This record gives sequence, C-alpha cells and structure tokens, in this order.
Amino acid sequence: MSVYSPARPQNQTADYNQLGTHTQALLDHLLAQADNTVDATEYRTLMEMATHLAGLTLPKGHDIAKCACPKCYCSRIFDTAAPGLTVVETSEYNLPLLQCQDCTDQHPAPIED
Repeated sequence: MSVYSPARPQNQTADYNQLGTHTQALLDHLLAQADNTVDATEYRTLMEMATHLAGLTLPKGHDIAKCACPKCYCSRIFDTAAPGLTVVETSEYNLPLLQCQDCTDQHPAPIED
C-alpha cells in the first residue's frame, strides 16, 4: 500500500498593495538593507524577516524581490529563483531588478547585456 503525503501549500507570491502602509515601509527598509549589506548572515536574516512580513513561504535560496517592471506598476513580491523572470537591471548590489512572470509574458523588458 502506498502512502500519499500532500505537499504543504506554499505562498509563491504576495501583493505589495495588500500590505498596510507601515508594513510596506518596513518591507522596503528590510529589502534595501539586504541589498546593501556585505555580511551573509545579516543578508539572510533580513531576507527571512522580509519574507515573513510579506506572508511568503521562505524560498530555498532565501531571496525575494518586488517586481521592477519598467512598463507598468506591478505590486507582485516573489521568489527570485522562480522560473520565467526577466532581469531588468543588475548592479553591484546583492539583488538584481527583476520582472515577474506575468509582466515578462505581457510586456517583456529588453534583457540587459
């Protein structure tokens, strides 16, 4: 007899606009701090707090981001390792600017060289 164990449901995305204004401000602060830190332990802690604040399940890579679509205002927060994302911009910081799956499908931004 085989046993079926259903996977635990995971929140893959969150809506930034559904967060309260104080929560949005704190999330923005945590993401900015994570983006600018050089300490791996601090980065992981900040990302864990931001993930919890957004109501997401902690992704395997511990990275989340807000959609940085240059063609619309998208309020999606997502795991940066999700399939179908487009890199909008990279920099010397920890996190690249990414376009979510829906924005990539609807109006893809040019991929940076």
